Amino acid sequence: MSQVMMFDLWEELPSDLLPEIAKHLHSSKDYVRFRATCKTCYLNLSNIPNHITGPKLMIPFDFGMGRVENFVHLRLPEKPNRTLYRGSGFGWLIGIGIDGVIRMLDPVTNDHIDLPPMSTTPDIVEFHPDNEDEEYTITGHVRNKPSYTYVIEKDHIQKMHLHKIIMSSSPKNHNHDFMALAIYGEQRQLALCRIGDSKWTTFSTKQSYFLQDVIFYEGKIYGIDIVAKLFEFDPKTLTGSIVQVPPPKDDDPRIRFLDVTTKYLIRNVEGDLLLVVRRWEWKKWRENGGVDEKYYNTTKFNVYKLDKSVKQWKRVSSVGNSVLVVGFNTSICMLPFSDGKNNWVRNCIYFSDNHVEAQYRQVYGGHDVGIFNLQNNTIQQFFPDRVFLCPPPLWLLS
Repeated sequence: MSQVMMFDLWEELPSDLLPEIAKHLHSSKDYVRFRATCKTCYLNLSNIPNHITGPKLMIPFDFGMGRVENFVHLRLPEKPNRTLYRGSGFGWLIGIGIDGVIRMLDPVTNDHIDLPPMSTTPDIVEFHPDNEDEEYTITGHVRNKPSYTYVIEKDHIQKMHLHKIIMSSSPKNHNHDFMALAIYGEQRQLALCRIGDSKWTTFSTKQSYFLQDVIFYEGKIYGIDIVAKLFEFDPKTLTGSIVQVPPPKDDDPRIRFLDVTTKYLIRNVEGDLLLVVRRWEWKKWRENGGVDEKYYNTTKFNVYKLDKSVKQWKRVSSVGNSVLVVGFNTSICMLPFSDGKNNWVRNCIYFSDNHVEAQYRQVYGGHDVGIFNLQNNTIQQFFPDRVFLCPPPLWLLS
């Protein structure tokens, strides 16, 4: 007859069993709580768990792997160079095929879920896949003039039409609640879909906007545009409006120019809404036929917290123990994690290159990836000797 050992107190557990239990905790907050359960746990568990790691950077398979300390080969089902990834979150990737298929993919299991195709975004009028180099008819806009239509090839649509796709949750575990948001078109408008929808549906609003990021927050959707206007969208009524919050007062006046900043919205661990402003500058790369060719690199980040009581953005110099992750991924705030060398990673911003317009030219872009340290305002560039990397790396978030 087998015997089952019962333990009424954590202190009674064999000390060598505690680390095995801790390995199944993949949140630093859960690990800290478990270590604080009792004196036995505290003494037998290390202060910094090496098994809790941060976001994974997905880079091209044929890139110089000698530069990377730890890597895992993932062979994705999509053919190389025929899929561009414009979103990631909750362990899933969102790719856009050259054929216009938009697919969510679990890169570990290769499970996938299709979203409505590119041809169903609201400003695409017609799609004729057999018309080579003239597959799409799209609606164009010029300020203060009537809209018009023009014909364009599928390569341009794949690379330029969708700027970013954001997920509300894991599509596998919350199918009934899941929503995806797409920032689309030359005016960077917002569209929504749910699993099973046959097309993307746009939000109606009286104001024009040029969104750079959106976030699901407190039952609504918030977006930020190029001049730091804050928008609120209702997923139930599919309407949107401007929130009367002025741009940060102490910000650089260049915030109003598209070519020097990118903005992101993030919910921090305390539940506040953060505005992250990424600054970058153009640098000389080489001279070509008497013309200076330039590329860009991120130079710094500013972080602001929304004070709801006065409806103002207030500058914050630190995010404490948190780590912010921005790029093509769903913008996120993470708890501290291990760097694998018994150090906590905290108070920094992990960034990847989501400059869609630059990447389209296939001359520079995709290279601007690294970590910004908020404590000393320094940047660690991952690819300092690169000006072009295709496909662009992006963060895979569990």
